Amino acid sequence: MEIKRLIIVPLLFLSLSPVFGQGKPDYSETGSYSGGKIILSDNIMRSRFLGRLEGRAEKGYAYQGMDIYGKWLVSLQNQGYATIYDFNGKKFKKVSAFDLKSKNSLNHANVASFGVEKVDSDDPMPVLYVSQCNKKTLNGMKDVAYVERILPDLGGSELVQTINFKDEGHLFGYALQWVVDREGRFLYGYGNTINNSDPANRHRIIKFRLPKLSAGSYVELTSKDILETYLIEDYDNRGLNPVGQGLLVKNGQLIMPVGLGKREEPSYVLVWDLVGRRMRNVLDVSETTKTELEDAAEYDGALILQSQGGLWRLDFD
Repeated sequence: MEIKRLIIVPLLFLSLSPVFGQGKPDYSETGSYSGGKIILSDNIMRSRFLGRLEGRAEKGYAYQGMDIYGKWLVSLQNQGYATIYDFNGKKFKKVSAFDLKSKNSLNHANVASFGVEKVDSDDPMPVLYVSQCNKKTLNGMKDVAYVERILPDLGGSELVQTINFKDEGHLFGYALQWVVDREGRFLYGYGNTINNSDPANRHRIIKFRLPKLSAGSYVELTSKDILETYLIEDYDNRGLNPVGQGLLVKNGQLIMPVGLGKREEPSYVLVWDLVGRRMRNVLDVSETTKTELEDAAEYDGALILQSQGGLWRLDFD
């Protein structure tokens, strides 16, 4: 899925002057211009509200991570509570709900991201990577990725691997989020260098090879395992400092819903080119999604967004 540009910037040195009532125009002369491809119509983004979610309504269980595999949509809530829906792109029906094996008061379950491996061929979906994403340590670890196997009956899960980045260089500050690049089999991390309220805060992207399940139940990543790491601000100087929510990697793009859904901190979807290291687009969805966004998934070319108010679908022409 490629998110198209929504804003067309006029090209310099190009004049489009229609001639009316002046006889047949002379097309014999030709010329040249500098600039990009000419597009005479804006791209269109259509937003549709799909409905409210049916998770736990108690305080402390805000909606967080979400991903889709085939017809299965897995919606996570704070602490690690999972609800599975049968999803066809427009409608969804609750199938089951349960506590993940990694459930804990310090597990924010901020991002859900399907991997590429299955524990058993009969499993309905690959293993799910769950971002702890908390400023506090849990069992001596911080910002780990929990790898959960959804059981074949969809009634529970088992924790098959824990991935811990040993951040000895203090590359990240408040919290680190994880997402799987299924096409390239990479594991990406994204997070603040300090926190969102600090003017000196920056946003770091880090890349690792996706550990195999055969690597064992505990995998520790160190600086030696880093394939690449850099700051977004080294390549884009717009000074964006949004609250990071979920993550999705598709076609070499890191798609990031950000913001709080408020007038002071509106909701956007950032589209970052992981290959060219540039911001491909900043989608303003503050007026179309209304509530705080949490995570994103791709379904049949559309972008599905989980928010505190329910599910939204964005289609692009």
